[in-house]
Amino acid sequence: MKKIPEDFFDKIDIIEIVSEKVQLKKVGNQYRGLCPFHNEKNPSFYVSPIGVYHCFGCGESGNAIKFVMKIYGYDYEEAIDYIAKKFNILLEEVEDVNYEFYKILDYVCDYYFENLRKNKDVLNYLHSRGVDDKQILKFRIGFADDKNEILKELIDKGFGIDKLFKIGIAYRDYSGNIKPFFTNRIMFPIFTTNGKNIIGFSGRSIDETEPKYKNSIDSPIFKKNQAIYGFNFAKNSIVKNKFVIIVEGFFDVIILNQFGYENTVSFMGTNISDYQAKLIKKYTDRIYLFFDKDKSGQKAIIRNLPTLLNNGLIPYILYPEEDKDPDEIALMGGLDKLIKNPYNISDYFKMIYEKAQNIEDKMEIINEFRSHLTNVKFESVGYIFLEELKPVLDELEKKIKLKFHLKDISSIHFNDEVYAIWNVYKNENLRKILFEIEEDVLYSKSAKELFRAIRNNKLNDESYLELVSKIEFHNKELSYETINKFISKWIERMMIKNLKNNKSLKDLENIIRIKRRL
Repeated sequence: MKKIPEDFFDKIDIIEIVSEKVQLKKVGNQYRGLCPFHNEKNPSFYVSPIGVYHCFGCGESGNAIKFVMKIYGYDYEEAIDYIAKKFNILLEEVEDVNYEFYKILDYVCDYYFENLRKNKDVLNYLHSRGVDDKQILKFRIGFADDKNEILKELIDKGFGIDKLFKIGIAYRDYSGNIKPFFTNRIMFPIFTTNGKNIIGFSGRSIDETEPKYKNSIDSPIFKKNQAIYGFNFAKNSIVKNKFVIIVEGFFDVIILNQFGYENTVSFMGTNISDYQAKLIKKYTDRIYLFFDKDKSGQKAIIRNLPTLLNNGLIPYILYPEEDKDPDEIALMGGLDKLIKNPYNISDYFKMIYEKAQNIEDKMEIINEFRSHLTNVKFESVGYIFLEELKPVLDELEKKIKLKFHLKDISSIHFNDEVYAIWNVYKNENLRKILFEIEEDVLYSKSAKELFRAIRNNKLNDESYLELVSKIEFHNKELSYETINKFISKWIERMMIKNLKNNKSLKDLENIIRIKRRL
């Protein structure tokens, strides 16, 4: 691990660093050129000799380290090394407090790797999945047997048992016996982003043992919601190709790498965290989600949209015609065609909606999109996608309503915004809010219809009878936190609208006063 000297930034010239990739022209005290991070014809990228850059076109900004990370696909330590060598800066080596943890895991990985070579059945299984020996070596895939040899070797090497517990290599069972954490599993090591160290493992069972995948416990060097499998190999390719492919399984990553798609990664589960989204954003803003075609894969895509959009990432979806997993598609040679024709969010919604077999499934898809997209922040790039998708959802909801009378009332489900309005109306302390916001701050058509009925005092009218009876039939009570989230979003949209329309300060003060009452 290397320590940055205090005068590091005084010794480097950001103009010289940026000039290697951008043709700069001096304009006053600054330098200007075409932005390397987005396509433009008129230069809007500025570099200041004080050590920072900023693009007024795409908003990308930072210092010399961030520029090197972004332009070359380096991680922080690699960027520091690059700059230090360029300007002959001596970096002091300091002891990494996690050094012994890395040393243990590297030894364990070698043990697993050698074990795989001895176990022909497991090796043959990997080959049957299409994984060749080159990828086994590249990803250092191994095999954990059901013996205690690895623990004996580690203890003989002088590694303390407490450290083995701490990083999830060993555990104590109910009888007090010390046992290896992973047994009878194909082992996939998880690397740091620079690929220098192993931080944990994921083991796949070779029989019917549950869970199918077992991950290392969270430790001083491993956090499940921060790890990205294959990222150490992918980051340079991501920068080169300007997009990343996200898949569900490790085998998908390995097979896609085998076919030249090194810009492929996966997570420890299907939920993408803010940390992982922010890390990817440093290298690209274009995401291709390539999940399984089943309902769980579909739900995972929709569930992750807010996290991606809120972190400035633009998601596209790869959806093959065949009912095959990503690794199978790659083995069939069908990936090129998919990548050239990805679905944007709106087109993906329309496609899976049309494929849904019945009204209940169609309503479930609409509700899934509505409920998750309400979590998209107004200031994010995702708000644009939300506004684009909203009329599509409304139009399809119209078509479904024509079929409502053919179904029993119990089969109809509304999105949570409708129930939020109903819950607010039923609460005497909150009801006044519905008379101080406007209809166009609401998202769904059903919510707007209920809102009009309440505002016009027509809940008992025959024209609204069906709507009210359906809501009362389900009688869904939302948590205070959920209701508060909807109210906050309505008020924020109201504030944005008033600011755009230059409404009076008094109008804004009324809205802010409502928000403070929550």
